[in-house]
Amino acid sequence: MAVTGTVSSVQMVLLFQDGVDGKGNVKLAKKVYKNVAKTAKPEDVYEVAKALADLQMLSLAGVQHIIANDLAE
Repeated sequence: MAVTGTVSSVQMVLLFQDGVDGKGNVKLAKKVYKNVAKTAKPEDVYEVAKALADLQMLSLAGVQHIIANDLAE
């Protein structure tokens, strides 16, 4: 059985450090950018994320490049 995957959506998520909670754990805030080009390379996504993070007040804690695939036989 051969299964193929077709990219259905791509998102970029920026994670920002938003202080600490009462137990000293880091709180994260996130900003999700949907409809990222399906052909976007990880390096390009990261560069855009860094540029957008420079416009924010909070410190960038991480970047996620989420690719969803529809699977079929």
